[in-house]
Amino acid sequence: MKPSFKDKKGISEKVADYIKEQIRAGVYSVGERIPGERDMSIQLEVSRNTVREAYKILEAYGYLKAEHGRGVFIASEAEQIRKMTESFFISSSQISDLFAVRQVLEESVVEWATKNGTNENVEKLQSIVKDAQEIIASGRDPIELAEYDLQFHLYLAEMSGNDVANRIMHHLIDLLRQARTQSIRIPNRAEKSVAEHDEIVKSIKEGNTVLAKKSMKYHLESVEKSIKDRLS
Repeated sequence: MKPSFKDKKGISEKVADYIKEQIRAGVYSVGERIPGERDMSIQLEVSRNTVREAYKILEAYGYLKAEHGRGVFIASEAEQIRKMTESFFISSSQISDLFAVRQVLEESVVEWATKNGTNENVEKLQSIVKDAQEIIASGRDPIELAEYDLQFHLYLAEMSGNDVANRIMHHLIDLLRQARTQSIRIPNRAEKSVAEHDEIVKSIKEGNTVLAKKSMKYHLESVEKSIKDRLS
């Protein structure tokens, strides 16, 4: 059955929605070249301009990737997430939702990391914290610390030994990329985060899961409060 694009919603948006559902349904595979504007316009019985605009909408959302001289291709999931996070607007309510999810996940992650981590894992965490402390001591640009913050939380997820939690953490960290950059620029926030990371590592090294979870909870609540105060 041929879709109808005659309703109150813009035709280009309707076409974009239809193509998006086709992608989700597996009609088009990742990396596959999607029909050109002319062919798609004939297939859907709409104008080429409509298809062109629909493709632009889908490219903006990360579903399509245009390659000059080659055509338009179905983007990978990683590319879709990157596009989404580039345009993700961080508001106070979104911060609350994201940190609520992050707290549930990371308190479990730090517990598993404490139970499953090896001495080598703990030493790696300590080295990440030490490198961050050296940046602070040298007076270099605090924005460099964003990378160490990323490394710290992702390595904890890896230490947990839970592959699903590790994968979720990677996606969640992407969503919080803008928030992380904002927090690092808040006066004294970087120093506080590194100190809080240090406390988390000490708890893990002691094998104290209760204290490790408590330290992680304190850290996340502290970062969330700093960002919200900055936004207000």
